[in-house]
Amino acid sequence: MGITVAEGEEYASKFVEAFKGGFPANNHAATMAGLFADTVTIDWSDGFKSDGPSAAIFERFSSTWGAMVSTMCYAPDVLVDTTNSKILITGQAVINVDGGFPEANLVQNKLGHLLTLDESGKVSSWVGLWDNEYPPMLAALAKVMEKMTASK
Repeated sequence: MGITVAEGEEYASKFVEAFKGGFPANNHAATMAGLFADTVTIDWSDGFKSDGPSAAIFERFSSTWGAMVSTMCYAPDVLVDTTNSKILITGQAVINVDGGFPEANLVQNKLGHLLTLDESGKVSSWVGLWDNEYPPMLAALAKVMEKMTASK
C-alpha cells in the first residue's frame, strides 16, 4: 500500500500539531489519539525502544519528555515516501524544558520523526531522531530533573 504526497503531508501536519499540543498539559495520549495503530514499534535517540501497545508510548512520554517540556515550537519539512507509506518530518525544534517550574530553559535542537503507516493509515513505526548528547539540552534536562526530584 502507498500514500500520496498530499495524504502524507496532511498526516504530518496532524501529527506535528497533536505532538506540540500535548506538551502544555502533558496529555499526548489525548492529543495524539487516533493517530497510532494498536501495536507500534518505537526507536528513539534517548534509548526508548518498544514493540507493543501504542499506550506504552504515552506512559513513557508522560513521565519523561511530557513532564519536563511545557511548550514546543516546530515547523518542520516533510518528505513522503509514496511507495512505502513512510513520512519523514524533520527540522529545528525549540522546546522549553521547565518541568512546570517558573524558570524557562529554551533549547533548540534538530528533530526528526520517521513514521511508517499501516494499511489503515495509522503509525505502526516511529523512529525519533535528535542529538541526544547536545550539551545545552543535557544541561536543561539535568537542571529540571534535579528540581523535579527535590520537589517529590
